[in-house]
Amino acid sequence: MKTKQEDQPTEADEQEVEDVPATPEVPAEEKSEDVDDNAIKALISKSIQEKIDGMATEIAEKFVDGVSQQRAKALETGKSVEDKNHEVTKTFMKALFANDTEALKAMTTSTGDTPKAGYLVPPELLTEVLRVAQAQFGLARREFRYLPFSGPGNSRTIPALGTSVSVYWTNEGAAKTATQPAFSLVTQTLKKLAAIVPMTDEILEDSGINLTQLVSELFAEAVAKEEDLQFFNGTGSPWTGILNASGINSTAQTASTTPTPTVDLLQGMIDATPTGALNGAKFYMSRTVMSKVRLLKDTTNNYLFTPASQGNPGTILGYPVEVSDAFPSVSAATGVSKPYILFGNLKQAAIFGDKQQMQVKVLDQATITDTDGSTVINLAQQDMSAIRVVERVGYVLALPSAVTVLKTFTS
Repeated sequence: MKTKQEDQPTEADEQEVEDVPATPEVPAEEKSEDVDDNAIKALISKSIQEKIDGMATEIAEKFVDGVSQQRAKALETGKSVEDKNHEVTKTFMKALFANDTEALKAMTTSTGDTPKAGYLVPPELLTEVLRVAQAQFGLARREFRYLPFSGPGNSRTIPALGTSVSVYWTNEGAAKTATQPAFSLVTQTLKKLAAIVPMTDEILEDSGINLTQLVSELFAEAVAKEEDLQFFNGTGSPWTGILNASGINSTAQTASTTPTPTVDLLQGMIDATPTGALNGAKFYMSRTVMSKVRLLKDTTNNYLFTPASQGNPGTILGYPVEVSDAFPSVSAATGVSKPYILFGNLKQAAIFGDKQQMQVKVLDQATITDTDGSTVINLAQQDMSAIRVVERVGYVLALPSAVTVLKTFTS
């Protein structure tokens, strides 16, 4: 574990930083560990890795802001952190940074086979991460039907109702017509999702910071944001999102290739959705699209959108509306046959699942880059470490007919 440095560097410290080579020498034993790390990363598709790299800067900035806010709050109150999970998280993080194998195994269900891929997160921290992800960040986690994976394997088959039973009027004494529901089978597969969270070594010694809260929020936001982007708007690698899936109902604009919602189009989405899916249905769209919908008026010159009040959500034509950056913005949805608004009952339509075995590993010799390839953080040079978080999640669109999408003009 690296030696803790002072918050305000001296002139001598600054001179030492200037003398550090641009590319520090990596010991042989760390090089071999890098090989294992690269082998693991090779399991993740190129598109996922690009998104992991692209999130690094944003996460790092939020991490620094979060540390500053919590430290300031602690100084104001003069009280140390009081959290039943704080000491567990702090002990786990210290053991993780120090590579204390025995301590890590004692705190988790990790085995001798797991260190190369990473150690499992303690149950206390994992529970907090999942709670934050479902309550604050993940639209898919909140709106989809949740069925956790259990047992071995990476996929499962789920029966989905295709058609229900039918009823018939029958004459007295006449034979009854047989009927039965039709079921189809859908396969849900888990895929690996990872995020990298840069951290300074000093926070492990800072008792004024609620480490459990800070780390759980960062982990939850990193993974839940990417889940939403892929499950709603994915184009096939690694997921095909609901907006681009086959089998869903759709309506389209008659002329413009720029998102131009109207009262008739929104009403048409409701009409295109089966009656059985209307109970619990919602509208889903991006903030920029919502800005256009907010200006629509009905035939009596009243605004279509009813703002949230007294705990009730905002509504459009009587149905709640969810605004999320996972949905295409006006500029991103400009073009031929571009989906940009979703309507329906997602608990009927989609199933979300995961294996609650989130793994973490410390990186201290990596260079985290953004998507254009420019250096963002050199961990060795900047006296930082990064925690790589990996989880296995998956979703499946079990009943496509329960949702309807609005598209731009289709040529």
